[in-house]
Amino acid sequence: MTTVAVALAAAAAVLVLWSYAGYPAVVSRLARRASPPSPRPSPQRGEGEVHEEAPQNFEAPSVEILVAAFDEENVIRRRVEDALGQVYPGALQVSVGCDGCRDRTAEAAREGGDGRVRVEEFPVRRGKAAVLNDLVSSARADILVFTDANSTFAEGAIARLVDRFADPSVGAVCGRLVLEPETGPGQTPETEFWYRETRLKEAEGKLGVCLGGNGAIYAARRRLVRPLPEETALDDFLVPARIAREGWSVAFERDAVARESTAPDVLAEASRRLRIGIGAGGVLRRERWLFDSRTRPLLALAFVSRKAARWIAPVVGLLAVVAGLASPVLRPAAAVAALVVVLAVASIPLRPRPAGWPGKLYYFFVMNLALAAGVVAGLAGHRRPAWDRTARPA
Repeated sequence: MTTVAVALAAAAAVLVLWSYAGYPAVVSRLARRASPPSPRPSPQRGEGEVHEEAPQNFEAPSVEILVAAFDEENVIRRRVEDALGQVYPGALQVSVGCDGCRDRTAEAAREGGDGRVRVEEFPVRRGKAAVLNDLVSSARADILVFTDANSTFAEGAIARLVDRFADPSVGAVCGRLVLEPETGPGQTPETEFWYRETRLKEAEGKLGVCLGGNGAIYAARRRLVRPLPEETALDDFLVPARIAREGWSVAFERDAVARESTAPDVLAEASRRLRIGIGAGGVLRRERWLFDSRTRPLLALAFVSRKAARWIAPVVGLLAVVAGLASPVLRPAAAVAALVVVLAVASIPLRPRPAGWPGKLYYFFVMNLALAAGVVAGLAGHRRPAWDRTARPA
C-alpha cells in the first residue's frame, strides 16, 4: 500500500498545483493573445476609462430577472425593489419563485414591486433547480438574468450585462460578484480567494469559456437555456456550460456587478461547500461530455483544470491518508494526517476565526474537507435538491 499511498498523494499534489498555479498562468497567457473587442468610450464611466459599448443599432432585448426563494421574507422585498430600480432601456420584469415558503416571502415580493413583478408560489419544496425550470419555461423575455435573493445589483449592472449580447456569438454572460465581509471593511480568506477566482473568470471569459458563473448575477439567451436536473445545486455552472457545449461563447462582464455578504462563519461556509460538493459529484457522474477534448478543447481544459481538478484533489488526498494507514512505512505520518483531519472537522462547529496565514490555511483546508465529503456523497448518488437558507440580516 505504500506505493498506492505515495501515488495518490502525488496525484493530489499535481491536481492542486495545476489548478491553482499552472492553469491560471496558462489561461491568462491565452487570454492575452485573444483578440480583444473593439473598445468604445463610455460617457457614463470615469474619466480615462475605456469600455466596450453595444453597437448603436443594437435594440435592447426584453429582460426577465429570475429569483428562486425559500423563506426569504427578510430580504425579498429589497431584492425586488433593487432589481426594478435598474435603469434599462428595454422591457424589464422580475419573476420570483417561492419554493414551499413557510413565511411571507410571496407577499413581501409583491409588496416590493409593481406590474412588472410575477410571483409563482409552489406549495411543496422541491429545490432551486426545479423552481428555475418552471420559471424559465413560463418566461417570455429574450434574456434571462439569474440572481439570488440576498444579492444586490450595482448601478447599471443589467444594462452592462445585456450589452454583451450585441455580439451574436455570445450565448451567456457572467457578471462579477463582490463579496462584502459582515465583519466590516477588509479582506477575509473567503474574499481573497474569490478575488483570485474573479481574475481567472475574466481570463476565461476572453476565451469564451467562463464556466461557472455565480448565482448572484449571470444571464443567458432564453432560447438556449435547457432544463436542469432537479437534484443539481449548480445551476450557475450547468446553465453556462451547456450553452458553451452547443458552440456559443460564454463571456465575462466585470462592469456588471452584484454584491453579497460573505458567510457569517466557517460553519455556514462549510455547509455551503458540502452542498456544492454534492452537486459537483453529480456533475462528474452525469455530465461526462465535459471531459471531451476533441469537440470543445477549451471547454474541456477549463472544466478539467478549474472544476474537476479542484473537486477531485481533496478526495484523492483523503484516499492517500487511508492508504497510508494500511502501510507499515507510512502509518505514523498517515496517523498524524488523519488526526489533523479529525481535529479540523471537530473544530467547525466551534466557528474559529484564526487570523493571518494560519487562518488562510485553515480556511482552505476545512473548505476542501467539506467539498470532498460532498463530492463523495454526490458520486454515490446522494441528492440534495433543496438548499438550506443561510441566516441573513433583515
